[in-house]
Amino acid sequence: MTRTTRRLILGATLAAPFAARGQDAWRPSRPIRLIVPFAPGGLTDILARAVADRLNPVFGQPVVVENRAGAGGNLAAEALARATPDGHTLLVATQGIIAINKALFARLPYDPDEDFVPIAMLAQQPNLLVVSPRALPNVSNLQELIAAARNTPGGMPYGSNGVGSFTHLSMELLRAVAGLEMTHVPYRGSAPLLTDMVAGTIPVAFDGLATSAPQVGPGGALRAIAVTSGTRFRAMPQVPAVAETLPGFDASPWYGIFAQSKLDEPVLDALEAGFRRVLESPEWAALLEQRQADAMPQGRVALAQVMARERRVWREAVARSGARAD
Repeated sequence: MTRTTRRLILGATLAAPFAARGQDAWRPSRPIRLIVPFAPGGLTDILARAVADRLNPVFGQPVVVENRAGAGGNLAAEALARATPDGHTLLVATQGIIAINKALFARLPYDPDEDFVPIAMLAQQPNLLVVSPRALPNVSNLQELIAAARNTPGGMPYGSNGVGSFTHLSMELLRAVAGLEMTHVPYRGSAPLLTDMVAGTIPVAFDGLATSAPQVGPGGALRAIAVTSGTRFRAMPQVPAVAETLPGFDASPWYGIFAQSKLDEPVLDALEAGFRRVLESPEWAALLEQRQADAMPQGRVALAQVMARERRVWREAVARSGARAD
């Protein structure tokens, strides 16, 4: 447990007595800046803008989305780390920034373990484990994939969206859990990867739901054999979870709101309360339904514990893969 996690749990325990003494709740005094580590148009950006719009009346101040793409999310994370610690700058972060980059990069301009604390989770959305029917015509489930991989001399090749990407490390996690020898073939994004999978050049990969789902289904060019969530995904109930074959496996991308750990507890409490008003609403549930994503309505203490697990799992995956980003 990191120092920040211990502080968060202690602070949450002490928050109720302070509130009982009638301490005034913190409110922002100017617009809140919500930094997004990717370019406009992706799911991270869509969720950020949707929550920002709904937070304006909650906080009584505009919530302004600022896109800072590049360096695997490090530019955005650095912007939060260097901002004035007054609650007016927040970050939308994923596993890369919080759990992976510390192991992937030799040096970072921030420390994700000590500089940031979770406020709320916007959503999570599983990836798909897809196979190429041209390359693996007899593989229709994970058990058959594992058997085929074990019978492939030199290790079955698999594709990813790039060295150190979440799809790369997800396969490294699966490979380790299943005890497989496999060969990594990195691509620069989903589009060229899926093109080669449709052609049969690459037999298997993890890929995002938004990009791979249009390629699967009856008559599709690819076959979805598993989802990476801990249980079956409600939008694709016919596709088993990896965990049904490999218990405990859970590798679903999530999208969270993080603040600076230097903030006082009343500020963190007010930010959490504001976000929860939006994220636990029927309107937000309807938006996630439309975007084929799931809610993660956990409080700060629970999220801090989730982050501790995420750091351990993904940094071990980086170590096994040998990936480096510098």
